[in-house]
Amino acid sequence: MSQSTLAETVGPLLRIPDICQVGALPILYPILEDLGLQVEINALRPSRAAIDLGRIVLLLTLNRLMAPQPMYKVGDWADTTVIPCVFSLPVAQLYDNRLGRAMDALYPVIGEAWSRLAARAVRQEGVDLSAVHWDMTSFYFEGEYTDSDLARYGHSRDHRSEAKQANLGLSVTSRDRMPLLYRVLAGNTDDRTTPVPHIKALVAFLTRPELVALGVRPLIVSDCKMITPEAVFACHADHLYYLGPLATENAVKALIASVPDEELAAHELSYRPKRKPPKGQPFIPYRGVWRSFTFTYRDESVTDRALVVWSAGKERLDQQKRKTYLKRLLDGLANIQRQLNTGKYGKRDYVVEQLASVRRGNPAKPLVDVELIGQDGDLQLPFRINRERLAAAQHLDGKYALATNALHLTGHEALTYFKAEDGVEKSVAVMKGPLRVRPVFLHTDERIQVLVFFNLVALLVRAILALRLKRAGLSYSVDQVLSEFASLHAVYQHFSDGSQVPQLGSVSAFQQEVLMALRLPPLTRYVTDTPLVISA
Repeated sequence: MSQSTLAETVGPLLRIPDICQVGALPILYPILEDLGLQVEINALRPSRAAIDLGRIVLLLTLNRLMAPQPMYKVGDWADTTVIPCVFSLPVAQLYDNRLGRAMDALYPVIGEAWSRLAARAVRQEGVDLSAVHWDMTSFYFEGEYTDSDLARYGHSRDHRSEAKQANLGLSVTSRDRMPLLYRVLAGNTDDRTTPVPHIKALVAFLTRPELVALGVRPLIVSDCKMITPEAVFACHADHLYYLGPLATENAVKALIASVPDEELAAHELSYRPKRKPPKGQPFIPYRGVWRSFTFTYRDESVTDRALVVWSAGKERLDQQKRKTYLKRLLDGLANIQRQLNTGKYGKRDYVVEQLASVRRGNPAKPLVDVELIGQDGDLQLPFRINRERLAAAQHLDGKYALATNALHLTGHEALTYFKAEDGVEKSVAVMKGPLRVRPVFLHTDERIQVLVFFNLVALLVRAILALRLKRAGLSYSVDQVLSEFASLHAVYQHFSDGSQVPQLGSVSAFQQEVLMALRLPPLTRYVTDTPLVISA
């Protein structure tokens, strides 16, 4: 009688295995562990519940990082991963109402929780705080949100003017793109009201016990929304440096016009953009000249510096825009002129309305003199380009002014810091892209705030991962690493007696390289029958 094979012996005992995603968990969880996410949340909101709040927050943060889902789908997603087993999270308890109640419980402490996490990241990772970029963005909502104080119609940066939105102010460090501060504001908030509260919040953050010993006096880099007299005075009062473009008003136009082209031509800046010029076009250096500029607020004045900058690229863009807007205006005026004294265009009031419509919102309207002559049925519409105003506008082409109270900055340094503002824009792109902060489906302002908190913690984790990859000598992007780890999986082989054997799927050369370079714990901690022991 022949001996039975192992397959013949074991085969009848086997049941259908479960294949669960491990994904980027081995890359992400150690960072969340170092930040003390679960520990900090549980310290702020202790609970005797079977599932502590810290583990729920851990789950929802990992979801934003690995596969963002609406709340009602998070449980289904978790069920396809090793997360419920690793962190002892029964899938039956991960339904949307349960997660919603957890968000409600978390809401009162998200401000302090964020400050603790961000401060710890700064200390642990040695984050450079010498320059901080600040900007505003918006994210839109699906649904009516009739009772929301956050969801409001306003200037949509998403080009979704038909949708309600909320605004998000975000501070990111210049070198490491580490998020430090954020504020969620109503969608109709006037940008000009936001700089001073932001400055106060930054001062409060830097004077936390964990950071005060660093003694940092950062440079706040922003767009023209921050460079208001009130904000400038606040920076002086709080001993902060600021840098940003001046809004193009009459005083600023006069400042720019005061710098002769010959003087600008003699002061090239050594700044070089990362983006190469169009093929066949040589790079033309930026030019910059310092001037004094005075701000007045509540009958007090302070004089700082402004770098008047000329850029060949901006000059081309200004010329192209003016040509486009001017042609649009002249064509519209000519169309009205052709129809004068016919039909509705025989009525002066109607023509006045059409002229207003053609001119409305067109930046070129000051460059064209328009006169409507005569009465109903006998109208004339002479118009011409005002050559003097056109020449004045052309003289400003390619030029702008960067104001600052940082006397130690050279022209090259000031322009370099300002051009690094795209660090905030890239962080915003991550928020709206891979982390999917929009559109929002939650129907209370408290839960909206908590969702943004999860997104910011996820953004913080991504920034730390990018920093650690760089320090390990790896040139891979965060998105590339997360994508390459998405295929990592575990197989849970079930047997007829109810037992199971967990096994790790194949590990690619790329995955092994990253794991070794970052010196991460062995993968076996994420493929086990025993939940990971984590301090609550």
